[in-house]
Amino acid sequence: MLPDSHNPLDEDGPAVPGTVLTGPDHDLEMENAPEMFGEGTENPFRDWNPEGTSSPIVAIDDGDVVELELADELETDGIGSRLGVAGTAVSLLLHAWVIFNLSGLFVEPNDTAPSVPPIETVMNEPEDLEEIEEQIDYELANPDERELEVREVINSTSVGIAQNDNPKPQAPPTPELERPPTELQQAAYDIPEGIEVDDRMVVKGTVGEAIVQLESALDLVTWEIANNLKERKVMVVWMLDASGSLANQRKLVQKRLKRIYGELDALERSGQLPMRDQPLLSAVVSYGQKTNYLTKAPTDQFSKIEKAFAALKPDTSGQENVFTAIFQVMGMWGHFRNKQGRQIMLVAITDEAGDDHGAPLEAAIARCRRKGAKAYVIGPSAPFGARKGYVPYVAPENGKTYQLPVDLGPDAAIPTQVRLPFWFGGPQYNRPPLSSGFAPYALARMVTETGGIYFMSNMTTMAGLAPIGHFDAASMRPFEPDYKYSSPADCLKDIAKHPLRMAVYNASMASRQFQANSTPRLDIRVTPGNFKQVASDAQKSVAESALMINQILQAFPRGIEQAYHTELSPRWRVAFALAYGRLLAQKVRCMEYNYACAQLKNDLTPQDVGSKSNHWIFRPDDKLNYAAPLKKIAREATGWLEKVVNEAPGTPFAVMAARELKDPLGLRVIQRYVPPVQRRPGRPRAAATPNRPRVLFANKNRKNTPPPRPAPPPKPPALPKL
Repeated sequence: MLPDSHNPLDEDGPAVPGTVLTGPDHDLEMENAPEMFGEGTENPFRDWNPEGTSSPIVAIDDGDVVELELADELETDGIGSRLGVAGTAVSLLLHAWVIFNLSGLFVEPNDTAPSVPPIETVMNEPEDLEEIEEQIDYELANPDERELEVREVINSTSVGIAQNDNPKPQAPPTPELERPPTELQQAAYDIPEGIEVDDRMVVKGTVGEAIVQLESALDLVTWEIANNLKERKVMVVWMLDASGSLANQRKLVQKRLKRIYGELDALERSGQLPMRDQPLLSAVVSYGQKTNYLTKAPTDQFSKIEKAFAALKPDTSGQENVFTAIFQVMGMWGHFRNKQGRQIMLVAITDEAGDDHGAPLEAAIARCRRKGAKAYVIGPSAPFGARKGYVPYVAPENGKTYQLPVDLGPDAAIPTQVRLPFWFGGPQYNRPPLSSGFAPYALARMVTETGGIYFMSNMTTMAGLAPIGHFDAASMRPFEPDYKYSSPADCLKDIAKHPLRMAVYNASMASRQFQANSTPRLDIRVTPGNFKQVASDAQKSVAESALMINQILQAFPRGIEQAYHTELSPRWRVAFALAYGRLLAQKVRCMEYNYACAQLKNDLTPQDVGSKSNHWIFRPDDKLNYAAPLKKIAREATGWLEKVVNEAPGTPFAVMAARELKDPLGLRVIQRYVPPVQRRPGRPRAAATPNRPRVLFANKNRKNTPPPRPAPPPKPPALPKL
């Protein structure tokens, strides 16, 4: 039906008095139908009334109503005849109106005709107005606060259930539809609003903002639990690293436990969380070489959770199979998702990167995604461009300090940093390594693929990282690694399509094979007889370094600099600029030192060395004093390093570039003369008196006793496995 058509039968009240008569006795020919109902003709029945005119119906006053009397038979026959004719006319007009409307269905709409908006009918039912009491929202602890006292907010063993003596909810709890108890359901995924979802229907997580205290990280976890409780029932599995290095952190978590559950309970009692039956279940698991279930099953009893934390026994194997533990936990309790519709949250607390990378990691990710489980990790930051960190350990047996290796990385799927020592005084950023400001790659991939969050916290093992490591989150975000690669091989297949990225990777791997020497001798003392040999020995050291650097530079094909301007990834851009700039700078320094030593050998004579130049001191200088042909390369190296500082401020890339730029690339040699030390003559020995009798003392009891055995070396201390 067209929008401008009007059906009198649809109006309220009797539009046509009596019954419309149809049939063969009342059919009329429609000779004038085309003239009456042509295209664009307005419906003539829009304002139809019983009088047969086109004027609208006029209201009739009650005083004008006339009662009708029954007529006799003759009158009745006349009236019936007239009614028959009238009915036939009405039938004709009605059929014509129907034909007109049906014909409109096959006629192109008139764009110029005004559109009539549809009429919506809204049924408003009366509502009982109740006085709404003002409620004060209960706020969770501020995550930015560091030391907050534990508030006593619960006095019951039940977790997540309102504990009022006389609970009077304003509205009954909303019943929740439970999933049928079958494992053959389609995989369910939680897709929060406002988050972009990729083609695999997996909501990506985040690797965190910045390093926070452990207490603050736990407060952030509490927020996440509360947000998930607003949507559905939740099961939280606390997964604790059982290594000895995490003992202090576990105590802090246990101390914070009552506050976490107390705040969640207070949120429910204040009405900020929906009231459900057993909204929150919790379980506790520890892992090391094996996975230990400290709670037999998820529970809502807080006392059982506390006892489980206290029952944890340290693992001395030195292994942290975190991904195997996640895989096993999801196999044990993943059915809570299907049977009860619960959101599963895995909260892992660790101070290492995990030892079971590879297949266990991918298996854990796949199982979590099938159940819609989210993985959250409170852990350390990874070293920059390295896998190992070194934790200082003081052995109680001898009081000596040992550097214990620990797995904290890598921060990316493949290495992208060249290994080069720095010259002159300052940090080397190898032992201890510089913090990357990012999470270990495997753990970061776990949280991003499951929609969780990584909270970087100050862990014991981070004592093995350089003090610099607190980087601004906003500055770091553009340089975040890509966590989509399931293996280094997958990453290599991708970067092989980009010449610049492949060059950076090849240079990084070559720097591990061709290792340059550290800073050469910068303070040399010579004599007239050995100064040339000493200078030659000093040249050999830098010559070897220059050879190694040239081998690494071969990873960069000619013209690779042009690919920098077309590279879209900020991380790969600064990685290239840092690696290429450092290699060129080190090459210039080696050649400048080599030429300086050669000039000293050639320009000095033994007489000069014996009178005015027997002490050489090498200092950095703003200009190249010896390797002038390398000025262009020096300017190029400085330009690349300055690009890193300007494009990536507040990142470890900029820290490394600034460290290289701290000292200029040129050298100057300070020559001094230090008079040789004159040895004082010794005291003359007294001449022996010839034929002087010697007194000998006889010892009748003297025996040939063997010399005392040397004391055995001290037993090496038993170093713990972290």
